[in-house]
Amino acid sequence: MQSRIIRRILRVNHAGEHGAVAIYSAQLTNARRAQADLVPWLEETLAHEQRHRNLFRDAMPTRAAKPCRMMFVWSFGGAVLGALTAVFGRTGIYVCTAAVERTVHRHLVEQIAFLDEADPPLSKIVRDILVEEDAHLAHAEARHNPNGLFARSLGALVSGATEALIFLSTRGDSLSLKGAMAAR
Repeated sequence: MQSRIIRRILRVNHAGEHGAVAIYSAQLTNARRAQADLVPWLEETLAHEQRHRNLFRDAMPTRAAKPCRMMFVWSFGGAVLGALTAVFGRTGIYVCTAAVERTVHRHLVEQIAFLDEADPPLSKIVRDILVEEDAHLAHAEARHNPNGLFARSLGALVSGATEALIFLSTRGDSLSLKGAMAAR
């Protein structure tokens, strides 16, 4: 049971990082035309997400895990989400980042609680990634008004889309994974 949960964690985390790469790539394309001052931060954040994706991919073979079969959903969904939120300029980019990272934070904290005992080396990887994801969240939240109507509305939409992508790509495993980790 534990090894199956660990494989699911790796699968969804790898897919999520793949989606994040697509989001930031799409936002970067727009920012190069319209928000040049955001380009350095977006490039740095994109590099973090690429490294995170590689860390999860590299951890898969020794745990008999395989990438999500629906990676195209993450590529397409991330690209659409990134492009649509970039249309709203810097506020859209920051609201998207904050909403995605808030959702990711919640999932990673749950995973760490499980992995601390079940797979300490993977727990360390997730903890290290969480530090960078939290930095992305703090950076984005410091640069927009999270209490504004636009931010709340767009943030709810982005969070919902992120949760839906997680659910669809894992074919519902995200709910059973959360339940299995909680039951432990």
